[in-house]
Order: sequence, then structure tokens, then C-alpha cells
Amino acid sequence: LEIAKANRLPSRPVLKKGERLLVPGAAPLQPVITMYPSKRWKYIIIHHSATDEGDSLFFDKAHLHRGWDGVGYHFVIDNGSKDRIDGQIEVSPRWLKQLPGAHCKADNMNEQGIGICLVGNFNEQKPSHKQMESLIDLVNQLRRYYNIPSSRILGHGQVRGAKTDCPGKRFPWHDFWKRLTER
Repeated sequence: LEIAKANRLPSRPVLKKGERLLVPGAAPLQPVITMYPSKRWKYIIIHHSATDEGDSLFFDKAHLHRGWDGVGYHFVIDNGSKDRIDGQIEVSPRWLKQLPGAHCKADNMNEQGIGICLVGNFNEQKPSHKQMESLIDLVNQLRRYYNIPSSRILGHGQVRGAKTDCPGKRFPWHDFWKRLTER
């Protein structure tokens, strides 16, 4: 009832995907990543959106337009655009439902790889510090839970058979590996 009042909702509201609600008295935003028991996940594949802005809902619409079944990534790490917080991790419905990805056909990665997309064009700039912090935290959680070795954490373009420079020429691999192994 308090949520309905705070958001001036009618008695029988019909909410749309992506609609934001104010939750009175809610705790501050904290990333909580649910892990699901599965033997499917053997790789982590890192992408960039190759766009200056976006969020999970934006990519969901774009991917639906391509004929895909919604956003192709399991996680999206925001860059502060589209009213999102820089470094915010969005969990897509694909992860919640434990569906295969739609992010990398090469070497059957959609079936066995967890897709993480950072918003930004990393052929032109590097990811933000907050995006990298979130990426490192997320990758560490996933690799530990699913026992994914470092050799199976790849950029999209590093997948055998992929013909792309994703996650971009300016993605800081050296810094990523150094910081990933420090934690």
C-alpha cells in the first residue's frame, strides 16, 4: 500500500518492463548476485556495448528488434548513462531464468559462457574505474562459484572463431588480470 501511495499508482496498476518504482524506507542499492547450481557455465565472456550509452532495458529492446529473445547478456555493467549509476550491475532475465546467452555464437559460447557487457565503446575510451571494480567483483564471484579457471575468462574477440575486436582495443587487459588475481 505504501509503494502504491508513494508512486501514485491506481488500485489495479499495470506495470511495464523497466518502469521504476519508489520503495519507501528501502535500503541503499547494493549488488546482490544470485548463484544457481549448474554445470552449464564453463566460461565467462566479456563484451563492450560499442555504444556511448545504454542499459539492460535499452539492449533488451535492441536485441528484440534483431529477433533475439531479449537482452543477450546475463549481466550489464552500466557507465552512468540512462539514469543508471556508474558501475551498477544489472542482472538480466536471461541470468535469472538460467537461459543460454545470445552474445557469442563462436565456439558454442552461448551455451556454456556467461555473458557480461560493459556499457561503452572501448575502441575509443577505457571503461570507468567503477565499471572495472564491478567487473572484477562479478567475475571473481562467478569464477569461484562455478569453478571457472582464469584461462576460460575471455573477451568476445578472444573466443576461437569470433571475428570481432570486442571488448575493444582499449580494454585494459593487463590491469584486469592484475587486479583479478589480487583478490
